[in-house]
This record gives sequence, C-alpha cells and structure tokens, in this order.
Amino acid sequence: MSDLFTALRKRHACRSYDPARPIPGELLEKLIYAAHRAATGGGAPYRFLVVVKDPFQLKMLKMLSQGLFGNPPTVIVICSKTRLGNVPLPKMDLEECTHIDAGAAAENIVLAAYSLGLGACFVKSYSEVGVKKLLELPADTRTELMVSVGYPASDEQRPLKKGKIDKLTYLDKYGAPTSQ
Repeated sequence: MSDLFTALRKRHACRSYDPARPIPGELLEKLIYAAHRAATGGGAPYRFLVVVKDPFQLKMLKMLSQGLFGNPPTVIVICSKTRLGNVPLPKMDLEECTHIDAGAAAENIVLAAYSLGLGACFVKSYSEVGVKKLLELPADTRTELMVSVGYPASDEQRPLKKGKIDKLTYLDKYGAPTSQ
C-alpha cells in the first residue's frame, strides 16, 4: 500500500500532545509547504497562514477556542483575504471557495503531519472575533480553520472505528449499493 493510503487509513484526530516535544523547524516547513500545495479557486491568492508557536499566544488561543484540546506546541491558522484588489475572483462565491480551499489545505497539513510522525486535529469552534484580534489580522481577512499539531502524547486515545464504506457510499443514486 502506498504511503498516502497508509496515512489515509491510519491518521486520526489527535487531541493530546507531548508537551516536551516541540516541532522541529524542518518539519514545520514541510507542513507549511503541504498547506500551500492545496489549490485555491481560480488560483486566486487569497489564502495565508499564521503559525502560532509562542507559549503565551497558544495559551490565549486556547482560551478563545473551546474546540482546541490538549496543549499542542503549534497551531496553524488558515486565513483568507476577503478582498483581492484588482485580482479576478473565481466565478464561484468567494466565501464558499475559501471554506472549501481551507479544508483542502487543512487536510494536506493533517496528512503531512501523520507522515512525519506528528498528530494533528482540525479546530473550528473558536471565537472568530477573539482569534482575529489576538493574531492582529487586518479587517479584510477572516480565519477559516485552525489545525493543532504536535507529537502525540503516549496516552493519546485510539480512534473510533468507522463504519463500512459500502454502507456510506451509493452508486448512481441514493440507496443503490456500490457492489453487486
């Protein structure tokens, strides 16, 4: 099985991190690279990242984010510009595009993290206003999604078993089985 399919099969949301192990710079660069490899609608340059590593900033971010579990050494905040000046926007609604594209960037980060021996978790439950203020984001931007990243703690819980794919996938129309 290829590395990608192994990562898809084994990766899960990590919510407990080893506080004694910061992420080395070279691994963090790979996560950033992975995020920026995700497409944006029409190739428009509206996505950017804020990488939070400072312990005080992380503590404040945690206070603003009820969905941020554990104590990750790094949180990557995926953001979007809401105006692009003279750059043509995608034909699709910009807000819808940025949400989809942020999810693609986050999934790239999570898969890359797993392949590097790290754990990661999507976080969306947080105070948009508070996080925006904490990160000193410009008025014409918004946060889309955060990804907590770190080495999994030794007591990290095992993921729940997922249902069988054939019970979640249909062929040609809802309810039609994919196999005969």
